[in-house]
Amino acid sequence: MGIQGLLQFLKEASEPVNVKKYRGQTVAVDTYCWLHKGAFACAEKLAKGEPTDQYVTYCMKFVHMLLSHGVRPILVFDGCTLPSKKDVEKSRREKRQLNLQKGKQLLREGKLSEARDCFSRAVNITSEMAHEVIKAARSEGVDCIVAPYEADSQLAYLNKNGFAQAIITEDSDLLAFGCKTVILKMDKYGNGLEIDQDRFGMCKHLGDVFTEEKFRYMCILSGCDYLPSIHGIGLAKASKLLKIANNPDITQVIKKIGQYLKANITVPDGYIEGFIRANNTFLYQLVFDPVKRKVVPLNPYEAGIDPKELGYAGPYPSYSED
Repeated sequence: MGIQGLLQFLKEASEPVNVKKYRGQTVAVDTYCWLHKGAFACAEKLAKGEPTDQYVTYCMKFVHMLLSHGVRPILVFDGCTLPSKKDVEKSRREKRQLNLQKGKQLLREGKLSEARDCFSRAVNITSEMAHEVIKAARSEGVDCIVAPYEADSQLAYLNKNGFAQAIITEDSDLLAFGCKTVILKMDKYGNGLEIDQDRFGMCKHLGDVFTEEKFRYMCILSGCDYLPSIHGIGLAKASKLLKIANNPDITQVIKKIGQYLKANITVPDGYIEGFIRANNTFLYQLVFDPVKRKVVPLNPYEAGIDPKELGYAGPYPSYSED
């Protein structure tokens, strides 16, 4: 889903780029974005259960484009469903199922165009489809990582720790995880939009008072996959709140949100607890360290944090890279 309106909000921090800028360097790819786009082209076959490898061909075209520019890709894939997102995933699954049933009915009625539209909204990227892309990529020596949970946090880990100099994605959530450099809307020629964390100070809505922590708080307050927003709060009001409030204790700021914004805003019961869980999920979701070859949190645990209480951000699994 991404953070609603975030790309427009950060337009001053973005600029056009061609991926050849990263010649001789490594980029990590949010591969499910490519898989979804590739699957749209063969959505009807997938819905009918007919064999197709069009989505593999689509992904590999982008891989070959990167390699032709001298850029080394690391393909990153989602792993297990994150407990923090179980409700979101359930809702998405139900919508896909409804669209699949509707598409089949429209097909029976001979309404081909409407049926195809439903099938495209019913596309479900399975682990089997991801595995086909992994096999094709590895056969050409391209590195692949299956994240313990979400690809987002895995990509952020690779970028923040110098394994990849940029991330290719369609998902603005990556910025809330603390990614330094993200390339969005990349076409088949390698042209895209680059957002660099170092340019956040150029954004009129943020200014130079925004830290990585405040930026993450703003994203959570405006509504994210881990927590719906408070009614009436979007990015503009969330950023205004965090500019006004000096209190470093975000829970106290949230309690007085109406006072700060001089508005009649009600903080729902359980919201503060949900905010803490969302913040911890952005900070400590489990990822795979390709050097240590083991599962670690995205960021080191701060004092007072008990990993045993962070099951919603990913309980330690019995994990293998494959």
